[in-house]
Amino acid sequence: ILTYLEESGQIDNTMIIFTSDHGELLGDHGLIYKGCRFFEGLVHVPLLFWWPGTNKVGLQSDALVELVDIAPTLLDAAAIEIPYSMQGKSLLPIICGEIPADFHKSHVVCEYNDALKGGPEADFSHGVMVFDGRYKVCLYQGHEMGEIYDLKNDPGEFNNLWGSNPGLERNLICAAMDVYLQTSSAGIRRMAAY
Repeated sequence: ILTYLEESGQIDNTMIIFTSDHGELLGDHGLIYKGCRFFEGLVHVPLLFWWPGTNKVGLQSDALVELVDIAPTLLDAAAIEIPYSMQGKSLLPIICGEIPADFHKSHVVCEYNDALKGGPEADFSHGVMVFDGRYKVCLYQGHEMGEIYDLKNDPGEFNNLWGSNPGLERNLICAAMDVYLQTSSAGIRRMAAY
């Protein structure tokens, strides 16, 4: 593809994005392949942009971003209005160096259907993860268990804090649910207060 873009003279007017829809567990936590967990090896995927003459060369960012940010970034790059109902947020100001690269949004969300038991006793639970840059909260529909990891103090995600600090747990679950509810459809644009 790159060779064709170069040979056809389009390479300098093309944004190239490299990413992945999921990572792999390569023995992390005793697991292999992709699957129903929200460990960093699965959810922290590469996202590289290359747009000659436009992107800030060599820029690296630790900002929280999501794959849903790609579509509004493309619309923004094409000078097309981003629909109000679109969940993502354009990364173009970061990519072009117009704003500092250290902050994009306060939380990221990841979902997985069929999240828990497999096999003949499958319960096909729905799982959701909300990460705020420090705490990762994982909730599973129909299950009282969950996971909370403090990636600042436990970057390997070995110490599940679920049940160890009820006050912290309650606050993080409430914050996670608030963020998760924001991912539901915006619906029809409201024209009045009723």
